[in-house]
Amino acid sequence: MNIDDLPRNIIKSELKRKGLKVKDLVELLKPYGEELTELAFNNKMSRGGFSAVFFFKCMKALEVKNIRLED
Repeated sequence: MNIDDLPRNIIKSELKRKGLKVKDLVELLKPYGEELTELAFNNKMSRGGFSAVFFFKCMKALEVKNIRLED
């Protein structure tokens, strides 16, 4: 696995694990100051070049307590 893809893959797997869709996460991110459309979120994910702050906002919005970096 490419380390550059790790944050995106973690976000995607957490969405799947919680049974949520992108539109759900977009709504959950609003209290954290992220006013994104689904399209803007998907573009951000496809580029993969987002900040650590954005990644952690996603983790907080998804109520992730622990992040596992290795299998």
